Amino acid sequence: MSTMEWWSLSLLCFAGAISPGPSWIIIVTMSASRGVFVGVSAALGHGLGISSFAFITIFGLSSIINLYPEISVLLNLIAIILLAYFGYSLLRSGQSPLPETMSKGWGFLAGFSLAIVNPKVLIFFIAIFAPFVDPTQELQTKISMALLAGGIDASVYFSVAVLATILKNYLNSTFFLRTNKALGALLMFSAAWLFWKFV
Repeated sequence: MSTMEWWSLSLLCFAGAISPGPSWIIIVTMSASRGVFVGVSAALGHGLGISSFAFITIFGLSSIINLYPEISVLLNLIAIILLAYFGYSLLRSGQSPLPETMSKGWGFLAGFSLAIVNPKVLIFFIAIFAPFVDPTQELQTKISMALLAGGIDASVYFSVAVLATILKNYLNSTFFLRTNKALGALLMFSAAWLFWKFV
């Protein structure tokens, strides 16, 4: 790829990572309620999930989904169920449904899972990332593209996790409770909208 194409891909990956979505909300909540190390672990896991999704896209996800569209529907349904559960839990009590104690390994796995089932990620890679992929590209170029996407994503979510932890120290419990309920309502709305759109 040309230098301009690399810059374009980098900017698009950055734009995709910084645009708010389900992963943002959950990692912010995870960081603020379970600590910066769990949040950072989730950010790294999310970055690995993005790299994995990039590899899958590069080696034929878009073609597979075109042949078997039910795969896309299944991924979206899983994401809707997770969003609805998390949103309901936040809206009902204002408390995170995450376990009271979370290890960094659990946070890493949660971040990875978020990236894999997030419908926003699926749309990004099929609609925006896939056009940059050329079957004639060298393997090194393809690997670099996947690592670029994951690295940018991990960096953005690392910053999100740290910022959420810092801001928590300046917010009282009432504000945090109300914010969680607002986020829960937003997640429930997102789940309902996705269900209406895909079903």
